Formats: sequence, structure tokens, C-alpha cells
Amino acid sequence: MSGAMARGLRAMREADHATALAAFDTAVRLAPEFAEAWNKRATVHFLRGDYTRSIADVRRTLALEPRHFGALSGLGMINLRLDRKEDALRAFEAALDLHPYLPVRFEIEALREAVAGEKI
Repeated sequence: MSGAMARGLRAMREADHATALAAFDTAVRLAPEFAEAWNKRATVHFLRGDYTRSIADVRRTLALEPRHFGALSGLGMINLRLDRKEDALRAFEAALDLHPYLPVRFEIEALREAVAGEKI
């Protein structure tokens, strides 16, 4: 399985999303309980613009590892792309609870204000 992960990571660095996706498909098939394989596949789906599949893989990642702040942060980014600001805010806040030094901490206040403004 580590060979599949290595191939997927190399392909991601080279922006070869098709090869990365195939490698991470192999990784999740060989090690379905390995949260990071699901998370990397979620990232590739995100990069390809397939947010539905990305969300499904993020959910699987979080089912396996609820404290995966990278998956939570990724979920926030997906929700921003889908213009679901409130869902994005919840995901980013959950990620920051686990890792308070994530770069998103610099933008969170503006997102909070945007969500509050939408509720008015």
C-alpha cells in the first residue's frame, strides 16, 4: 500500500490528477482503514472539481480519524467553493479547535462576519 501512496503523492506533486486518483483508489482498496489514503483521494477529487466525491471521502476520513484537522479544513474549502459559508465556518472552526495555528485562522473572522451578515 505504501507504494500506492508514494505514487499518488508523486503524481499530485506533478499535477497528474488521473494517476494520483488511480493510486489513491488502490491505496483505499488495499487499506480501507487508513484515513490518510481517503484524505488524499478527497484532495484529488477537490482538485478535479468533483466536490461530491471529495465530500464523501472527507466523511470517510473523519469516520476513521475524527481529529483529522486537514480533512476538516478541506471540508471548509469545499463548502466555500459551493458557497455554503455557514458549513464552511463550522468545518474551519472544528479544524482550528484541533490545530489553532492553521493558516485559515487569518481569514476566519471575515467568514464569521459574512455568515452573521447573511443571517440578518
